[in-house]
Formats: sequence, structure tokens, C-alpha cells
Amino acid sequence: MKQRILLIVILLITGFIACNKNSDSSIPVTSSSINVVLAVPGKQYDVMIDTATIGTNLGAGQSTGYHSFLAKRYNLYIFTAGNHLDTIAGGQISLRNGHFSSVFLSLDHNNNLRLQAAEDNLTPPAANMGNLRIVNLSDTYDTVPNQVTLDFYLGDTLRFQRISYTAVTSFIPVQAGTHIRDIRYADSSLSLRGNIDSNFVIENQKIYSWIVYGNALVADSFKLVSFMH
Repeated sequence: MKQRILLIVILLITGFIACNKNSDSSIPVTSSSINVVLAVPGKQYDVMIDTATIGTNLGAGQSTGYHSFLAKRYNLYIFTAGNHLDTIAGGQISLRNGHFSSVFLSLDHNNNLRLQAAEDNLTPPAANMGNLRIVNLSDTYDTVPNQVTLDFYLGDTLRFQRISYTAVTSFIPVQAGTHIRDIRYADSSLSLRGNIDSNFVIENQKIYSWIVYGNALVADSFKLVSFMH
């Protein structure tokens, strides 16, 4: 009788292990990607997701590039480069399965650090097209409370209108090829292009973000960087 009971127990344990093995193989592997963009002039930063370092000594206009993680909730930490004792910015971020996200660190007009997160729609553009969006990290005021907003042109065509600080636009389709780009104060013909390269090539089926930061009233402060996703 004892032998029979022991045999039944062994069979039950064996069956449980077999079921677990089958269950493990059926659990989908989740993946999500995150990119962190820095837009604070004159500073360098290190970036970590939980205990994983995804960027070091990153200055204004630089980014970590996409890093892939299991889809779940993480802690984002941003440190002054080389000093990981004090977190200067960060928080919890949930990474969704199959999605791409970007986090932007900027400086507001009161010199406070600001974090902005956005989901990146990386659906491939149609043939002979590219996708483009704007990220405005320039917190500028001509007189408080009058915040400066910006218009973005390709050639003579207004493509993004009255874009304010921390705005992340949707992607729009743009014909592949070379374009003349311009940035103007909203509803004005006055260009902020300054030292910004006016020629921009949109490659076939590529996806871009134009990221502006700095003071839009000061030519040497206002910057534009392009990020290809």
C-alpha cells in the first residue's frame, strides 16, 4: 500500500513538473524599449534603469539611444555624471510590451529640471515617405506669462503650429528627400534658424524627431537636434 501511495505521489510530482515545463514555453517573452534625451546646456549626466546603466557623460542634445528591457515597471535614475550618490531627476516608468518610449530631460525658465515622457509610434512610413515630429524643450517667455510658442516649416509650408514647451507632437508623413526647414516665432515671419542647418534630408521610410531646447530669444542659446528613431 505504501509503495502504491509513493508511486502515485511520484507520478503527481512528475506530472506537475511536466506541466510547468510546458507552461514555461508558452509564456510570451515581453520586450519594450526606452530612449532618454538630455537637453540641459552645460551639464553632463549618467542615466540608469534600475541597476542597468544606459548612458554616461551625456550632454545637451545627446541621447542614450533605445535600450530593450522586459515589459514591466522600472525606476529611472538620472545622476550628475560620475556621482551616483544623489538622484537629480527620475521616477517610475512603465514599459509596455512591444512599445517604444522616450524620456526628455529639460530645464524650465526657473532653472528647474523637468522630465517629459512620450510613447514613440514607430509604425513604418509608406514608401517614398518619412515621418517627423517636434519636441519643444525650450521654455521661453518674452514677458511672463506670455510663453513663446513656435511654428515649424518645411519649405514655405507650415507643418507644426504654435508648439509650446514640453509639447511632443504626433508624427506626420513627409515626402522623402531634401527639405529647407525653418523655425519661426508663432504667427510671425521672424526666423529663429540662426546657426541651425536649414537643409534636412528625410530618408525613405525613416522616422525623425526634431528636438529644440535653450532660450528661443537668444540666438547662441537656441538649439535644434535631430534624432532618427
